Amino acid sequence: MSDLVHGGSASSTPESAAELEAAMSALARALGDAAGQARGALDITEPVQAVHEMRKAFKRLRALLRLVRHAGGREERAAARGLGRALGTAAGRLSVTRDAAARREALDDLVEQELIAPAVRGAASRALAPRGADGQEAGLGRHRAELSALIEACATGARDLAGPLGLRRMLDAMTVEYARARRLGGRVDAADPESLHALRKAVVAHRYQMELASEAWPAMGTFWVNELQKLRDRLGTHHDHAVLLHDLQALPPRRASRAESSESQPTTQPAWRAALAASIEIRQAKLVRTGMRQHARLFAETPKAFRRRLAAYFDPV
Repeated sequence: MSDLVHGGSASSTPESAAELEAAMSALARALGDAAGQARGALDITEPVQAVHEMRKAFKRLRALLRLVRHAGGREERAAARGLGRALGTAAGRLSVTRDAAARREALDDLVEQELIAPAVRGAASRALAPRGADGQEAGLGRHRAELSALIEACATGARDLAGPLGLRRMLDAMTVEYARARRLGGRVDAADPESLHALRKAVVAHRYQMELASEAWPAMGTFWVNELQKLRDRLGTHHDHAVLLHDLQALPPRRASRAESSESQPTTQPAWRAALAASIEIRQAKLVRTGMRQHARLFAETPKAFRRRLAAYFDPV
């Protein structure tokens, strides 16, 4: 890793045993706690809440594993990469439930912002309600055994994966992740949902990684994490609206009644669909404006300056 990232060579000054243990313990504890969070989601009986908590725990695990991928030894990097892929695949299998929740939350948000009437929300909810196989996929369901095995693999490997990471390596890895989220924000295409989605994922990872700084300096670290959470929420709401708009556009046209039907116009679109699509675009535009202003504030520092600040958090007073 270049000196420009962290302001010095990681090998120039040997780390003390205390520094190695502190970094290893912080990351190992965080990995173990995230695995416990995922384990707790298995006990939640309400399907939507269970999926929400499981996906949240998996995002946290993947964010922490990214630090190992940057700073661990060869075996640890490979193991972290494999676990990260497995967690991503498992989370993807729960997407039916999550997408349904995203649609509901987006519709609720539009009503709260007074961009649509409750009647439009009701019409959209009925039209977009999961049917058939999709309607039967709610919750953790048949994935429970696979999820449990994956969680235990993360829990048992926590200390081994965190072992090679001393404080300097961990700070280097956190700086690389900060730089990624900063870079993606600088090149984001506000009109491209996938570009914003990639930025959101980088912000989510950085937010969970910065919880390690909260442990070192609770007052400042917690403040920073809370501000990152606000940005995550804005980008997450934008993504919920992107899911809603995609599903809305995928709806088939309504068949016209016999009285309405003609050779030139056999189908028609309900009026609420156009109103809903326009409202989504208005809301997304505002979320992007406020979100990118907040991103500029949170990621104003260069990576080198960020690392200096981060190192100060971990310096005992």
